[in-house]
Amino acid sequence: MNTPLKTRITVDQLLFYTFLCAFLGIPLGTAPSNICGGIAALIWIFSGRFIKQKNIYRQVWFWPVLILIILPWAGLLYTPEITETSIKYAKKTHYWLYGLAIASISYKHLSPRRFAYAFLLGLAVNALVAVLQVADFIPVRGTAGYCGFFKGYRALSTYLVLGILMVSYFFRESKDNRARLLTGLLLLLYTWNLFMLEGRNGYFTFFVLSPLFIRNIFKGTGPLRTSLFCILFLTFLFLSPFARDRIFTFTANQINAHLNADPANAWGKKNIAGEDRFYITRNAVIVFLKHPIFGVGTGGFLHYTEEKGRAISHPHNNFLYMAVSYGIIGVLALAWLFWEVIKNAWKQRHTPIGFFVLSASLVIFVSGTFNTQILDTGTAFLFAVSVGLQSSFRDTQNGFSV
Repeated sequence: MNTPLKTRITVDQLLFYTFLCAFLGIPLGTAPSNICGGIAALIWIFSGRFIKQKNIYRQVWFWPVLILIILPWAGLLYTPEITETSIKYAKKTHYWLYGLAIASISYKHLSPRRFAYAFLLGLAVNALVAVLQVADFIPVRGTAGYCGFFKGYRALSTYLVLGILMVSYFFRESKDNRARLLTGLLLLLYTWNLFMLEGRNGYFTFFVLSPLFIRNIFKGTGPLRTSLFCILFLTFLFLSPFARDRIFTFTANQINAHLNADPANAWGKKNIAGEDRFYITRNAVIVFLKHPIFGVGTGGFLHYTEEKGRAISHPHNNFLYMAVSYGIIGVLALAWLFWEVIKNAWKQRHTPIGFFVLSASLVIFVSGTFNTQILDTGTAFLFAVSVGLQSSFRDTQNGFSV
């Protein structure tokens, strides 16, 4: 009780530094971020902070989050069959506890921009490991390219696009040459790593969000700047053996498979080689049209596709997943959340944490076109904590540095 106030460790500090470690660990694999997230959630609960944060529960963005927490558990009540997949998807709602925990932090004396710095540092470490893999100093994990600590490219390509956007922001804001040199090197490192992966979704996401990148690097957009970016983008694609293989060879094979398919089986009518996406999307649309209000419940898509001949866990699209699982209610809840987060972050886009939340939400939104990012362990964590970081915006409005 006699400890001076300045030497006490507050709940805010405990949560802040735990999440700082989590952001550092996000690009290094799922275990570090989840361990730190779990510790933060326990601090949030046992400190009583989850009861005291009434101002968070009054925020508009909290309500779609609440719906997204309830839906997977409610979906277990009417899914055709409760499977391990159903339970796993319902349990993934625990990521929202991490988002609420980080939202409870007061940033009056703590700078949330350090979360962005920690994320970029972890991403740089993983990219440097990828460099060592190219040099054969460290063995490659999996067959999806030089992924560093990762076995696959899906989550990593999302992180790299976010990292590229954030570094372009800091490049724009840098005033001295040393800072510009550092951000420029990081920009090259992340871009190189992205194009040394097999993920077409990463290339697609980067290209769609390139206006943010172009505006930061060239301080404005226009036909000349956009054309220059497109030339550089295509150059990287042609130079990368992984990009050439995935975009030109693999995609060409898929197109040929579709053109040569029996019309009775094409367009996803049957499960045939080279038409996986057509098969998944077609069945997802059919399920939604048959169950438009509530969907088929948590994990119900797996049961439906299993009866069709090939079991698919989810439709590999954020909104199609919500549509088949929870119907129009799920689609509207997710759309509401994205709208609120992007709207709020856009107003704060000139601050580091505002641009981070904006970029993270846009990356999850765009990359969710070809993968269910709200289910993937790494990207679900990133999305949840990014949503929670909106609470730091109020400290920006009160004049505190973020």
